[in-house]
Amino acid sequence: MASFNERVRPQPRRKVSGIRGLERGRWYEGVDWRALLGKVLILLSLLLLTIWVFPDEEVPTYSARVGEPWAYETLTAPFDFPVYRDAETIEALRAEVIAQTPWIFRIEPGSRASFESQMAQMEDQLLAIFDAFAASRIQRQRGNAEQADADSLRGEALLAQSPIKMGRSDWNPMIEDYVSRVPGLSEGSNLTRSGTRIDERITAIVLDVGRALIETGVLSIEADSVASRTLVVRNVDTRTQREVDPNTYVGLNEAYRMGYARIDSLLADSDVMQRIAHATFSAAFRPNILFEAAETGRVVDEALRYVAPTDGIVRKGDVIVDAEEVIDETSLRTIESLQRAIIANEGDQLYWRLQLGRVLLVLAVYGFFFIYLFNLRRRLFDDNRALLSIVITFMLMVVLLAIASRMGGSVVYVVPICIASVLLTVMHDSRVGLFATICLAILGGHLLGFDFTYAWATIFAGSLGVLSVRDIKNRAQFFISAGIVFGGYLLVITAVFLLRNVPLERYLTDMMFVGVNSFLLILAYPLLWIYERAFAITTDLTLIELSDTNKGVLKELSLRAPGSFNHSLQVANLAEAAADSVGANALLTRVGALYHDIGKMAKPEYFVENQRSGINPHDGLRPRMSALIIASHVKEGLELAQQYRIPAQVTDFIPMHHGTTRIEYFYQTAKQEAAELADGTSVEDVDYRYPGPRPNTKEAGILMLADGVEAASRAMKNPTHKRLEGVIEAIIEARMDDRQLDETALTFRDLSRIKETFLSMLTSIYHVRVQYPGQAVEEEAEEPAPRGGLDTRSQAESA
Repeated sequence: MASFNERVRPQPRRKVSGIRGLERGRWYEGVDWRALLGKVLILLSLLLLTIWVFPDEEVPTYSARVGEPWAYETLTAPFDFPVYRDAETIEALRAEVIAQTPWIFRIEPGSRASFESQMAQMEDQLLAIFDAFAASRIQRQRGNAEQADADSLRGEALLAQSPIKMGRSDWNPMIEDYVSRVPGLSEGSNLTRSGTRIDERITAIVLDVGRALIETGVLSIEADSVASRTLVVRNVDTRTQREVDPNTYVGLNEAYRMGYARIDSLLADSDVMQRIAHATFSAAFRPNILFEAAETGRVVDEALRYVAPTDGIVRKGDVIVDAEEVIDETSLRTIESLQRAIIANEGDQLYWRLQLGRVLLVLAVYGFFFIYLFNLRRRLFDDNRALLSIVITFMLMVVLLAIASRMGGSVVYVVPICIASVLLTVMHDSRVGLFATICLAILGGHLLGFDFTYAWATIFAGSLGVLSVRDIKNRAQFFISAGIVFGGYLLVITAVFLLRNVPLERYLTDMMFVGVNSFLLILAYPLLWIYERAFAITTDLTLIELSDTNKGVLKELSLRAPGSFNHSLQVANLAEAAADSVGANALLTRVGALYHDIGKMAKPEYFVENQRSGINPHDGLRPRMSALIIASHVKEGLELAQQYRIPAQVTDFIPMHHGTTRIEYFYQTAKQEAAELADGTSVEDVDYRYPGPRPNTKEAGILMLADGVEAASRAMKNPTHKRLEGVIEAIIEARMDDRQLDETALTFRDLSRIKETFLSMLTSIYHVRVQYPGQAVEEEAEEPAPRGGLDTRSQAESA
């Protein structure tokens, strides 16, 4: 029989799902329309979100800053256009016009007489209040309590209506002073009867202070709120106006402060009287120089119409800025004026042209990434859950980029693009992380006016971040990655600083933002935890945690089925080495091997590696029952995996490590018994096969081979190099003959390398010595057949 290296077998056609149905045959055959629709919605959502959140560009923008060299070719004027003043210049000119335009005020006619009249009315109101309380006191002395209460209530009502607002503790001294002077009332007041009443004294002082301020002139607004250098004051009575200095008059608040200060100096002997006088002055005094707001606004607006927004004209063909010329304020203003002129010339046509350009740019960027996934990472592209995890990562970064771009300047350097680089590398692989970094860096550079420095710095730093977690072994490595990313940014930004004479202030600002960016990379750790659980992603970090044999279900396996546990360790070593030799996922293969036999914990004594007393429970069972018990460890293993929440990527190894192979030992035993009975009973092949499915990945196929090879080699009594080689080849041929490896994508070259790896490791395990001359006959001697006439391989497979 030809060896497995010499045979070529065509792979069977398989039904495919999702977009794979477009590859071969009729385009609609095998298409999973639901999966395809989901994929379209995911990608369309990313495209629309990117277009929506990015700020609208009214005009093509250039990345130009004062003090930096012009990064483009020489810019000439395509047509005549005005040079617009910048906002600060226009604001300064407007402020100067406002300062030169006098604000208009008018003198209130009869303001002094009005003030004196107001004071007289307040005095009358005070006398009415005092008389009410005095009448109440008189009636109470006469024993007329009802009338006394009525007069007291009348006094309280008048007091509440008084324009003088102060507490009752300040009212009482004036009331008592007045009442004590009313003839016929008992002397209960501590205030003297002689001299001027409190209210009269306060009224006289307030009148003097108010008259003096009115003579000076009090503005109806604050003096420091007047923006003009001069005032126009109109006198309605004389129909004249004059232009004066604002300092000629007193502002409103200043007038009150001056009045209070004068009152305090005149009433220094009594705090109570000072408070009463303050309240009286506030109630009666009014400014006499009134601001004409509407008229002033009209005059100022008219003057502001002459503030021109432009300053000069650039003619068609004039050089605006030469290549590598250092940008100054004038050239930057001219560039911005050109952009505004383009808007004015092209109007709506420009808007739609820019929108179309942005859509095409975003399509090109995302097309670059997703075409790569479609062609070289088809597994990820076909898996909508994995695709959604990638798209959500893109969305998060795009939103952050859009927010940062609206803040202006170098704030976009704060956006931690490298989080996406690290997350996608750890969750999927380094090439996905690298291509995602390139796409996001291009999008960020576009937001900054096609800023090459930002794009290249992000690509370089992100690439270093990808490499730093390519073979991540622990979560502390995220901190190391943060430092590496910062170093990448530092290198590129420093190089540009030295080459292009970037201002030191800009350089330090960029580095500060980059430092924040790198620090935020630590957030990749909690985000990874969220992604792992939200999208059922099994990362290398999760696999490393699962490979700890001192906890969880592996600890249980070592205690309840130590033989199966040791078998799993040996299979894990073989499978890991074989996977590494063919470029498969060695870590995943190892972890899958550690968990592939956890179902044997349910009935460990029925598996030969756990039998220590020499008693075999199968001796008393029919072959069919024994086969059912052996096969049940797959189902029980799946139940345990679900109970311990083992990820699906690892759980898949449990049914696939046997695939749909036959439980050969008990199948042959059943056939032998049926032949001996000769009663016509048939032995069905399907009754002695594992439920499957067959392996569908390289890793699962490698585990199947490693499991069979380890069991067969362990059953050998005298393992030699040649015998081990024969057993390995026989196991691989048997699995191929049974078509167990058809869906694994293992090539004959892979199988050859796997065979060499198995042989190398097993000869090391069993310490096989070099064959010397004369030993050939001994090594080729046939071993005694085991019980039942089955060969060693078949007996081993029964375990």
